[in-house]
Amino acid sequence: MEWVVAGILILVAAAVLVFAAFALAKRSRYSRLLQKYGGDEKLVDALISKTIWQGMTEAQLLDSWGKPAAIEEKVMKTKIKQVFKYRPTAANRYRDKVTLEDGLIVGWDQK
Repeated sequence: MEWVVAGILILVAAAVLVFAAFALAKRSRYSRLLQKYGGDEKLVDALISKTIWQGMTEAQLLDSWGKPAAIEEKVMKTKIKQVFKYRPTAANRYRDKVTLEDGLIVGWDQK
């Protein structure tokens, strides 16, 4: 019986440590983004909640959604068009595609 209680205590302690580690990582990310974007809490909250919008920069997209699974890039005379592809479903198929022109989001498609 003592072993069962000890096992339960160990599991609870491990769960508390994992929760604390996630909370610390989230707080650290928030602080880093707050410093990077000059204390703009509204912007940082939007990035943390993984919100995207037209006019968002490439750096903000990477801070919000992370590194894409694939990037398609076309260089034209007057602009550079990129499509960032997220959440792959099959070979060359993706749930989310974000279109950028000259480093700014101009549209996206989420399935």
